[in-house]
Amino acid sequence: MRSSTILVLTLRSLAQETIKNLVLSGVGRLIVMDDKEVTEMDLGAGLLFREDEGAVGLKRVEAALPQIQSLNPLVKIDPRPTLSPFQEGGSEEEMDAFLRDESVDLVCATDLTKKEMIKLNEACRRTGKLFYGAGSYGFIGYIFADLGQSYEWVMASGSASGSGQAGSANANTKMTKKKVDCRTLSEALGSSPFEGLTKNQTKETVPSIILGVQAVWEYQERHAGKLPQSEEEDLGELVEIAESMRKGLKINEKFMKEPPREVLAHLANGASHEFAPTAAILGGLLAQDILRALSRKEKPVMNFLAVDTMAGTGTTTRWGMGVEQEV
Repeated sequence: MRSSTILVLTLRSLAQETIKNLVLSGVGRLIVMDDKEVTEMDLGAGLLFREDEGAVGLKRVEAALPQIQSLNPLVKIDPRPTLSPFQEGGSEEEMDAFLRDESVDLVCATDLTKKEMIKLNEACRRTGKLFYGAGSYGFIGYIFADLGQSYEWVMASGSASGSGQAGSANANTKMTKKKVDCRTLSEALGSSPFEGLTKNQTKETVPSIILGVQAVWEYQERHAGKLPQSEEEDLGELVEIAESMRKGLKINEKFMKEPPREVLAHLANGASHEFAPTAAILGGLLAQDILRALSRKEKPVMNFLAVDTMAGTGTTTRWGMGVEQEV
């Protein structure tokens, strides 16, 4: 972990919370890329921009750098006021060269469109890098992980002997090495984790959150990356998108007969807004899982996590994942 290089793309509230946790944990090097300037809106959701220090109008990475460095001076912070070569127009060769030349171990892409995440995910696969894509839409957020082919990790299993002596739990603990073939985001979206599930099994997956996230992704595809702005203007289109996806994903109709209008209404009104508590919760989960993936100790997200922080619900589903095997 302390010798790892992590690349974080964009510096909105979710990325800031993730960075805070990664830096406090003591990662080796953090490359932070964002091409935007701090606005007054950024001050309400982020923790790294200080109004009294004149952050508004500065490049986000410039304004955040002193706060990031103060969290842990031992971590090397490499700020880049650009998203090149990962912006629209960047070539595969340029992206691959950047990841290799900078010795990146893991990419954390936050608040990008589905199209941008797929492109970056493919670059990570070509260069053998771990990939996380995450985002938040008001109270709703997600984490997707692609840890590559034949990803291996170690898990502790077993129980204490019951003697009550210190260290007895360790005496009966067995370390098991496992591996699994992960899927890229593009591959994952070509499958359905809901097909064939019973009503109760479907309920456990909380499909309304996942359906809402994917409806927003499709909305962005149709509107050149723009997020929904209001219930009056956008709810109808989100419902239409979600209904098509509900059928395509073969979600059990005994559980879900129609799109989840309450979730979609929230997304229509709030998808473009950053909610600090959601960013804090999701950023904590994301940073923890990144550290778990880098250390290869304990099982990381496999492979899509979605949360609704207002409802207090969440789910992890496996999209096209292979079977876990002991090594």
